[in-house]
Amino acid sequence: MIFFIDTNIFVAALRGRAPHVRTRMQQHDPRNILVPHQVVAELRVGAAKSARPGHNNMQVSVILQPFAIAWPDAVALEHYADIRVTLERAGTPIGEADLWIAAITRATGGTLVTHNTGEFSRVSGLLLEDWLAS
Repeated sequence: MIFFIDTNIFVAALRGRAPHVRTRMQQHDPRNILVPHQVVAELRVGAAKSARPGHNNMQVSVILQPFAIAWPDAVALEHYADIRVTLERAGTPIGEADLWIAAITRATGGTLVTHNTGEFSRVSGLLLEDWLAS
């Protein structure tokens, strides 16, 4: 199974609030955990805006180091368009970053690990797990 890790899961692990999340990541082959490009961007922006940008950027680098970054491909672009149009027509859109995260994850048949299940559950066919709740 391929897992895509959302920003809120990494943030909880980085802040030390969820040591079980780091343990859970270490239980999987790093090749089976991918990080959507939007998550990397959100983590880097958060580090840059923090009171200790150098330190926090290094912490982000350390936690991301074992994992590959997932970039959108042609299939993910099709999923992006489908998800966006479907949610907008239903009057329940989600943010741009979350659209990309959902599209990349759904396009590969992976499972998104997030604590934001309320928003992502509106995306049909998207597999979810919340490692903070377990």
